[in-house]
Amino acid sequence: MSNERNSSHTEAKERQVVVSVRFPAQLLQRIHAVAAVEETTANAVIREGMDHYIRERVRTDTFQEASRAYVERAQAHVATALMDPPEQE
Repeated sequence: MSNERNSSHTEAKERQVVVSVRFPAQLLQRIHAVAAVEETTANAVIREGMDHYIRERVRTDTFQEASRAYVERAQAHVATALMDPPEQE
């Protein structure tokens, strides 16, 4: 493995976070079946599935509306935090 490729692989590994998720047995069996058919790992199937799910989810009107509301609330919190405290007499 070249140094450039090794460095890229190491950087990608450093950005990964391990999470624990519980799946119903039937869903986990389906994930393993897809992984076996595609000759990959269950983790790869789950990562790809979540990537697809999130890409589709953020395109919905419901998410876009919730996102705008979230930004408005965050801006209100920041505005409150930046307010000057009342002067002490």
